[in-house]
Amino acid sequence: MGRVIASERADLAAYVAAARGLLAHTGFERTGDPRTARGFRLDHVAEYLAARGRPDERATVHVAGSKGKGSTVAMVEAILRAAGATTLKLTSPDVHTARERVAVAGEPIAPALFAELATDLLADPATRTWSYFECLTVMGWLAAARSGCDWQVVEVGLGGRLDTTNAMTQKHVAAILPIDLEHTAILGGTIREIAAEKAGILTGPCACVVAPMRESAARVVGERARSVGAELHAVADECRATVRGQTLDGQRLDLSTPLRTYRGLMLPLLGRHQSENAATAVRAAELAWEREYSTALPERAVRQGLARVELPVRLEAVDRRPLVILDGMHTPLAARRVAEALRGLRLPAPRVLLFGMLGGRAPAALVSELREVVDLAVVAPPDSPRADDPARAERALAEAGIPTQRAASVERGLAHARALAGDEGCVIVGGSLYTAAEAREQLLAIGGDRALGLR
Repeated sequence: MGRVIASERADLAAYVAAARGLLAHTGFERTGDPRTARGFRLDHVAEYLAARGRPDERATVHVAGSKGKGSTVAMVEAILRAAGATTLKLTSPDVHTARERVAVAGEPIAPALFAELATDLLADPATRTWSYFECLTVMGWLAAARSGCDWQVVEVGLGGRLDTTNAMTQKHVAAILPIDLEHTAILGGTIREIAAEKAGILTGPCACVVAPMRESAARVVGERARSVGAELHAVADECRATVRGQTLDGQRLDLSTPLRTYRGLMLPLLGRHQSENAATAVRAAELAWEREYSTALPERAVRQGLARVELPVRLEAVDRRPLVILDGMHTPLAARRVAEALRGLRLPAPRVLLFGMLGGRAPAALVSELREVVDLAVVAPPDSPRADDPARAERALAEAGIPTQRAASVERGLAHARALAGDEGCVIVGGSLYTAAEAREQLLAIGGDRALGLR
């Protein structure tokens, strides 16, 4: 037992050292500086992968969009794994630990493997100027090759066209989720410009699954698909999802696709938007499976995969007295969908919003979507160098007519919000994934990277 504990401590120490080495590589994710993102390019990553036998090549589903990427990736991966695939799930950002970003067979990679891959990567002079995101993305592909993954479900980090994940040479399916105004200093100031960047993951013939979205964005995606020979599959035309019931534990739905009708699917995620994401995910999985094996995706895989999907801080109810719901909502579209879901749940009062944002966002746009579902608010900055000035959120909440107080940290803000809600009320935590993640760590006593001094 002593040797086992000593080995685990050594693995954790190696992980901490490797993670610190990675964090020294900055980039937009670390700094929030749009100037670092405007220099995005793919050639150096593609050259690195080619020189190492293309560890990124396997059956692939690639997912872009402004809202719903993480949910859709989680569902597709769970379905494929339930069908018997050995999967890589490559996502960002993480909730509690960087190891979450590289999940093999449904589990974050072990600290020892993370440390080994990171140490080797960082020792290579070719990666000296790489960003944090570039390093972790390539580590994911190297882990998949090491682990014998035959499938991968990959979430775009930012945009699509020049995102590191787009260094992949081919993909079975590209799924594009709803598009909203986000990162306008990088992706463009209009929906059409942003849609063009997202649609840039269409690089050649594949199945293109398009989630329900505004017509101006869908038109851009369609134009791109036709230009590269991608086969267009509009979820709004091909699928129909009907929610049959919803509780705090999830929802039951019927889903029809061109392959079959699935009745009574259980999905442990809240909100009408998750039923739309489920339709996109199931259709993407069906098409990907058929392209790889020339056979229909088993129905049991869809049922088992959706029923087992796990997705922290996406309308996640983590406590009941008071009820605490976490969501990383950071765009107006995300806030709108959270508000729609909360209205359907008929939450107990008082409903207290714990709100904290990163810089570069527009608090007024988010607050305007939430003002009808909250009674008062507590503003607290997330523990990040990119945290926004809380005064901006306070002004937006005041203009929306929501009484507001301030806390010095998410930890103190959570305690204050719970006190204001009382045992019978409700606390809604959001504004940033970082804010929701911090609250989750407090509520569930999770010791992630923050406890290791890695944030």
